[in-house]
Amino acid sequence: MNTDLLVRIQAVLFAVLFAIWALPETILIRNVCLVLGGLIGIYQIYHSRTFLTIIKSIPIGLIFALFIWITIHLLFFGSNFQLQYAEYSSIWKRCFLGVIFAIGFGLGLANASSNIQRVIWVIFYSGLLMPTLIYIFKFGLIYYAKLRGVSLPEYFQLFSSGVSRFYIAKTAYVGFCIPVLAVALGQLYFQISKGRWISLACLAYLMTILAVLFVFYMENIKNGLAYALVLICIFIVLTGYKNFKVSKIKTSLLVAIFVLITGIFIKNHVEQNRSWQTFFADAKIAVQTDAYQNWQCTPVFGLPNNDLGEPVSVTNYERISWGINAVKLISQYPLGFGLVERSFGSIGHEKWPNSCLSQSHSGWLDLTLGIGIPGVLMLLSALIINLINLYKLKKKAPESSQSWISMLSCVLLSFLLIWCTTEISQKVFLDELIFFIALSGGFIVGKHKLLSGVT
Repeated sequence: MNTDLLVRIQAVLFAVLFAIWALPETILIRNVCLVLGGLIGIYQIYHSRTFLTIIKSIPIGLIFALFIWITIHLLFFGSNFQLQYAEYSSIWKRCFLGVIFAIGFGLGLANASSNIQRVIWVIFYSGLLMPTLIYIFKFGLIYYAKLRGVSLPEYFQLFSSGVSRFYIAKTAYVGFCIPVLAVALGQLYFQISKGRWISLACLAYLMTILAVLFVFYMENIKNGLAYALVLICIFIVLTGYKNFKVSKIKTSLLVAIFVLITGIFIKNHVEQNRSWQTFFADAKIAVQTDAYQNWQCTPVFGLPNNDLGEPVSVTNYERISWGINAVKLISQYPLGFGLVERSFGSIGHEKWPNSCLSQSHSGWLDLTLGIGIPGVLMLLSALIINLINLYKLKKKAPESSQSWISMLSCVLLSFLLIWCTTEISQKVFLDELIFFIALSGGFIVGKHKLLSGVT
């Protein structure tokens, strides 16, 4: 069977899947993409089955071990079998399909001919960019509709709260826009490192960065802008370190542009959000979780005052105090409550009956409370080992593979970051995380197979 054709089909399926992954009312399309991609993945995995036993495939083994652990947890350690089984037959089923799709896709990408690598890259990158473009498209439509005085169908509107079944939470923009921002910065760094300062590719990546910052600014997403700032700072440091001696003027100009643009976004964002200005004052109160127990249910108990004599920001207060208590609960529930979604809230309701907790605002903490320390260690180990293997692979892989290595590294790094302080332990975000870990694992094994000269 034509390997290149299969990879192209999977690239299209991925682009469609990633574009609509976070959109409501798209479950049928998502399932079709996962099933079709998985069927192709089965063939690709079977074709490379002997190489899945090498040491480079440890992350893939850890992912499959995670599914075994989830099954054992359901049968022997779960706290609510009915809810846990509902997740097992929905979230974990889709994750498993995604893993088969991703491993096969990674194997195929690594072995695809150089003739179609560029085509696949364009399709893949377009898929990563689509959630950002869809937001901008809707924003433009709304602006045009206001000018013309016409009404738009509900599906094409943007909602600030869950008043519509088509509402998209801010979390979704963090989970699905930060990866393409990280990839754009990584690819821009790669282009500059090769001396390609001015090109259509560089322009496309610059426009991507601006587009993502626009989304975060318009939606007033503090997490998004904070992580964007971290990633841009990493880019500035690496670019300056790598290129300043070689091209002082170009490097200085590029750094100045990034500092100026980012500075404008951040300055306006901070001025519009009082919570940034009171962060440290709020934090001093939030860390005193025993003295101030308002965090158990702020709508009922209200908010305490900070040292400035004003009520603490609810987002600062809950984010810090809930995080502290989530860490404490992990030691009490080392094997996890069993739920991917809202285990923190379920445990909290048992310990504090009057509480109205939901998620701890940290994906990693929420997931640890859900699937336990063993489950999260498997997932984190797979992610980190993949990052190490990609770094080693970068040194010996041909230039045609460098873009893919950079892309996978940047996406995994972005997930490692955004899961720290984003309430992202939910359905599609777990699908997305596990998919890219499996994709990276498949690519590493496939590229190792190719570089070893095995057919």
